[in-house]
Amino acid sequence: MVNTMVMLRELTVNDLSEIAAVHIAAFPTSALTKLGRGVVERYYIWQLTGPHQVSAVGACVQDRLVGFYIGGTFNGAMEGFLRENRRALALAVLRRPWLLLTNPIFRQRLLMAFKILTKKLRRRFKRRKPASTPRRVPSFGVLAIAVDPAYQGQGIGQALMKEADRVARTRGFARMELGVHVDNYQAIRFYEQSGWMRISQNGEWKGQMEKYLTPE
Repeated sequence: MVNTMVMLRELTVNDLSEIAAVHIAAFPTSALTKLGRGVVERYYIWQLTGPHQVSAVGACVQDRLVGFYIGGTFNGAMEGFLRENRRALALAVLRRPWLLLTNPIFRQRLLMAFKILTKKLRRRFKRRKPASTPRRVPSFGVLAIAVDPAYQGQGIGQALMKEADRVARTRGFARMELGVHVDNYQAIRFYEQSGWMRISQNGEWKGQMEKYLTPE
C-alpha cells in the first residue's frame, strides 16, 4: 500500500540537490555516485535540460523528496552527457585513481563510457544496414527510478511506475523500455512484478527490459 502522506509532483532543475541526494542514497555503489555529488548533479542537469522530451516526477513526504522517476524520449541520454561533461568526468576520475584498481564495476562502467564516446568513429567503418531493416517501435524510456532506502517498502516505487505508465499512455506510447544491471535482483523482481519482460539478444540477456501498454 502506498504511504498516504506521499505526494507526486513535477521536478525541475530547482530540485537538483534533492534528486542527487536520493540517487546517492539509492545507488551507493554506482559509478556516478563514486565520482562524487558534483558528477551526479551534472548527470541530472543534462537529463532535465538536454534535447529530450522528458517527464520527471518526484515523490515527496512532508515536502521532502524521497523518490523520483525520469522518463520519456531521449536524444543522447548517456552519449550527450559524456560529451558535454568529458573534461569534468576526466578530472573526477583522475582524483579517484583507486577506483580503477579496486572497483571492477567502476572499470566496467568506464569501458562502457569509452565505447559510447567512440561509437560515432566506429560507425564510419561499419557497413550500413540494408534499407529494408525494420525500425523499432517508438518507446517511452524509463531512464531512472529511485527511492531513498529509508522509504522503500511503502509502495513509492509502484506509485512512480504507475505514473510513468500513465504519462506514456497519455503521450501515445504503446511500449516502454528500460535498462537494469543484471545483478540488481531486487530491481529486476520489482520490474517483473510490474509487468516488465526481459529482452534477450542471441539468447543472452544484458539488462534490457520492455513493457507493452494495454489501452485503458
